[in-house]
Amino acid sequence: MIKFFRSIRQKLLTENKFSKYLLYAIGEIVLVVIGILIALSINNWNEKRIETARLNSVLNIVKADLIKDTLNILRPIKDYENKKVILLKIIEREKSKSSLDSITKLSFKKYEIFTKAISNYFLFNMNKRGIELLKNMSNNIDFEKDTLIASIIERHSINRVFIEEDNELMRKLQFQNEEEFEKHTWYNDWRLNKYNKAMFQYFYDDEFRRKAAKYNVYSNQYLRDLKRYRSVAKSDIKLIEERLKK
Repeated sequence: MIKFFRSIRQKLLTENKFSKYLLYAIGEIVLVVIGILIALSINNWNEKRIETARLNSVLNIVKADLIKDTLNILRPIKDYENKKVILLKIIEREKSKSSLDSITKLSFKKYEIFTKAISNYFLFNMNKRGIELLKNMSNNIDFEKDTLIASIIERHSINRVFIEEDNELMRKLQFQNEEEFEKHTWYNDWRLNKYNKAMFQYFYDDEFRRKAAKYNVYSNQYLRDLKRYRSVAKSDIKLIEERLKK
């Protein structure tokens, strides 16, 4: 093909047909430019296709992480819902000597759950691998206008802040409560799940009810944040599935 064009050019020059040669040269330049543009277009198309494949791969990882989160979060949600019932019973019960006297060495086991109500906690940690990969990809200028990617990252970041703060608050509150228990003579019996009358007197005291009320506020907030994140995660799973179908 090159040999063919060269022969035409040589013929035009030898025949002194300069105007025709000039038109030919312009046409040749145009063909070269068109070829370059086509090559660039194909290259850009290939790069876009590769980027889309990479993005879809990362979205699949994010989706898998979110599915795991919606399943793993069920345990702490259930635990805090059960804890809420126990705490309300502690807060609402009237100080009753007769009910305290009913707790004996033979029956104390069924009341033991109340003594643990504010001294344990259940943490939930969100899966982060997929979302971190997505953040790295979002730095690419091609994804700046991708509202789905931006909204998923934003929602995950907001919920992550709330849940990590809840984790820290619950951890500190549990530590403070157990530190308070450690000051009492019945602490070892409490740790060993042994009956101790003085211990149950404490757990029927107003001081403990105030601690239970405070714990209830924090645990309820945690429960709300857990439920909200699960709802958001389920919604994002559907959005990702719709994107991947395109």
